[in-house]
Amino acid sequence: MFLLTVRKKFIKELTLIGVVLTGLVAVVYHLFIPERYFLWFPAIPIFFYLFGLLYIAFFSFSYRLGLEKLAMTYLVCKALKFILSAFVLIFYGFVIRHEIVAFITTFMFFYFAFLIFETRFFLRFEKKLKLRQNNKQ
Repeated sequence: MFLLTVRKKFIKELTLIGVVLTGLVAVVYHLFIPERYFLWFPAIPIFFYLFGLLYIAFFSFSYRLGLEKLAMTYLVCKALKFILSAFVLIFYGFVIRHEIVAFITTFMFFYFAFLIFETRFFLRFEKKLKLRQNNKQ
């Protein structure tokens, strides 16, 4: 039950932050720098949203395996996100080549925003989990 509640809360917060950040960045592009807008912009928040869903799925799986696996799962997900992000940036830079600086800047903004969100969420979860364990003992 606890895991289901955490998953629902994560997905709700992930969706909210994704929509808010996407809207905010889209408004900045359209109002202030429309000449820098690139057609691949919607792919960036979708990439990070899908990775967030993958992240919570890995997290749920490792929670079922045992609590000692959670920290390692977190680190593996962060490393995987970094590697996939590097591949996306390299692919875009060499294959698509349209507004590369705008793409990289936007991508890095979303990368760090979602990194902060996921880290904050994981730390809050760990704190609640330890509190639950202490209350059971």
